[in-house]
Amino acid sequence: MIKELTNAQRDELIEQYVELVVDNMDTKDLMRYAIDSITEYIVTLSDIEIKEEVDNFDEELYDELVDNVLEVK
Repeated sequence: MIKELTNAQRDELIEQYVELVVDNMDTKDLMRYAIDSITEYIVTLSDIEIKEEVDNFDEELYDELVDNVLEVK
């Protein structure tokens, strides 16, 4: 049986559940979740938006990463 909750109660339930899930994750699980979540976000961006995102992290990183992927191995 599902009980009717107010929006505030629902938000609190979600917050408590998420905290429990995260508390039970080890570092490897947290890393995998973060990598998956960030990847899901980044793949939705245009090339220009990806460059902007990388530049916001480190202004020199985009060119370095492009060189890395263009390098023949």
